[in-house]
This record gives sequence, structure tokens and C-alpha cells, in this order.
Amino acid sequence: MFESLGVSPQQERLYRALVDDPQLSREALGQLIGLSAEQVSRALDGLLRLGLLREDPVEQQLVVVDPEAALALLLQDQQRHLDAMLKESVELAQKLRRNRQAGEVSSIIEIVTGAEAITSRWEHAQKTAQARIRMTDRPPYYAGAKIEGMDIQLARMAEGLPFQTLYDARIFEHPFHLHRARLAIDAGEDARVLPEVPIKLVLVDDELAFLVLLNSAEQREPTVILVYRSALLDSLSELFNLLWSRGVGMPSGRLPDAPQSLSEAQRTLIALMASGLKDEAIALELGVAPRTVRRRVQALYELLGVRNRFQAGLAVKERGWL
Repeated sequence: MFESLGVSPQQERLYRALVDDPQLSREALGQLIGLSAEQVSRALDGLLRLGLLREDPVEQQLVVVDPEAALALLLQDQQRHLDAMLKESVELAQKLRRNRQAGEVSSIIEIVTGAEAITSRWEHAQKTAQARIRMTDRPPYYAGAKIEGMDIQLARMAEGLPFQTLYDARIFEHPFHLHRARLAIDAGEDARVLPEVPIKLVLVDDELAFLVLLNSAEQREPTVILVYRSALLDSLSELFNLLWSRGVGMPSGRLPDAPQSLSEAQRTLIALMASGLKDEAIALELGVAPRTVRRRVQALYELLGVRNRFQAGLAVKERGWL
């Protein structure tokens, strides 16, 4: 059992015998375990070096050290060695990647084609992420590639893994995608929205990026470019940060800084409009008819003294409601 700690089977048998009866003589140990005097001596010397036995200067004999303390020290020592090996493996891997990247672009990127392969890589990335996942969400959506699947994301968020998603406002014109986004946001996703998002991108732990090629949704074989640690990955990360900084936070339905005279419905409407959603998407979110939304928007214009959404946005911002 203790071989991984550097204890041989002979040493372990002898050690266990001494734990059972600390008074056994060397001769009795040899007879009990079936070892010669020379084998017993070598085994005892080994246990002494490992710290499982100690010399008693008064009695001039070897004494069994408390097993819990002695084995704990061996385990700690082994853990230090394992940590050092792990650190060395990481440094070697980084060195290998740097050397490869100096002469091979192929070490930076990997092209994955096909719905099944993409889904497999995406699910694995979500399950193994350690720090965070950042992504954009925009059309087109490939029927077979479940890169928009929710189960693993919801489970990882429940474990505390942060997800940041920048949504393209156009997806909220579709009930399914609106429901999907709302499900993620309600579960704790940090979400923002832009009128249009120019790239379909996922960043995992600053270690890996999924760059989805945006072609027709009718394309039978979707393609994703995997980008590993490199200047290219850093550039994609900076691009995401730039887009994120321009996004508007997805509404929670409340504007705490708005005056008390605003109704709850007006607060929610302002938040949805600020997110860039069109009337039809707002109607889907609120569960009302588009004409009802248009009527409420017009009433808000009158309240603010403006004529269009752009002016309304400026007026709301000037008043500190957003």
C-alpha cells in the first residue's frame, strides 16, 4: 500500500509487525516475516531513513514513530515533488508552444468541422473551464451544432463559474432565443446586448477561443476555428472586451435611479428599449401585442418630450435613469 511513498513491500511488512508488537527483536522479526538477518537490517535502515523509525539513544534501539505523523510527513514530501513536477510540466508545455509558434502557425489554431465534433469540443470546454467563459451570441445558428445548448452552462453557473454573454439584439425577435437568454440571465449570467454583434466568439479561461465561421445557416458542415494561447488569442480577447464595453446591460426590469413617479411597466420598458430591442422583441419579452408596446412607447415619448428612440435615449440618460 505504501510503495508510492517509497516504502518497499518488505519494509512495509516489517513496519506493520513492529506496530503490532514494538518489542520484537530483529531475530523475531526475521522469523515472523521470513527474512534473513541481512534483509531485516536493510529494511530497518530504510525505515529509519524514511522517518518511520527513530533511534532511542537511551535504550540503544529503534522505536516506531507515530504512524499518523510519520506517514503524513512522507505524503507532504511526495506532494512537494508532485507540485514541482506539475510546475515543470507547465513550463515545458509553454516552452514547447512558444517554440512551435515561432515556426508553425498550425500550433496556434485548429480547424474543427462538423456539428458533432464542434458540440463535443464545446461541451468539454465548458466542463473543464476553471476561471470564466466569455462569449458572443448571434445568428446564424446551425441546426446540428449545439453550441447554444444550456444544460452544461446552467450547471457550471450553479457551481459558481462566471459566464459573460454579449447578445446580438436581433436574436430577441425569435421567441426561442429570447427564452434561452432569459433562462441564462435569470440563472446568473452577466449579459449585455448590442444592436449587432460582428463576431461569433467564445473565450475559455484566456486559454482557448472558439471562432465560429459565419456563413449561411443552411450550411451543412459548420466550421469552428480553435485558437490557442498566442497573440491572436490576446487580440480576440481584446476585441471581446471592446465590444463588451459598448454593450448595454440586459434589463432586470428595474431602474433604481428612476423617479418614483414612473410605473413598474415604464421602468421595464425603458430598460428593454435601452437594450436595443425592437418593438416586436419587447412584445415577446412582456407577453403583450406589438401594438401595445407601440402605444406604451409613444406614451413614454410624450412623458419625455421627445419624438424618437434616439432622443428618448438621450433624455433618459440626461435624467440619470440609466
